[in-house]
Amino acid sequence: MLVLRGAPAMSEFRLRKLADRLRERTGMPIQPYAEFIHFAQLSGELNGDGQAVLERLLRYGPSLPDHDPAGALVLVVPRPGTISPWSSKATDIAHNCGLSAIRRLERGVAYYLTPASGGIDERTLREASAILH
Repeated sequence: MLVLRGAPAMSEFRLRKLADRLRERTGMPIQPYAEFIHFAQLSGELNGDGQAVLERLLRYGPSLPDHDPAGALVLVVPRPGTISPWSSKATDIAHNCGLSAIRRLERGVAYYLTPASGGIDERTLREASAILH
């Protein structure tokens, strides 16, 4: 499975609102960051041109400056066994672009939670995850 980072999943306004909800629920200030993450299930190898086409297809939304997200990772993806409408359409588009090695594309959101100080304990992470899911 090929995993590719995507664009930011939330605007600054929505991130601020999410930070407020996280603080209310957990009792601690947590700075969230969210970006799309793409999963490509392949039936074979993508050649160099195929990889480039796929990366261009999955480059949408606001541009993302190069950075390494930090903090506790909470990955939100569709339920196992389901195929999202986004997946169906994205897979069709990939096939129409000649990427026959792609069996399925799926998208999730990677949330990175950075506390104001220290780390995030298991209880706080569970409470925060309940809001994100």
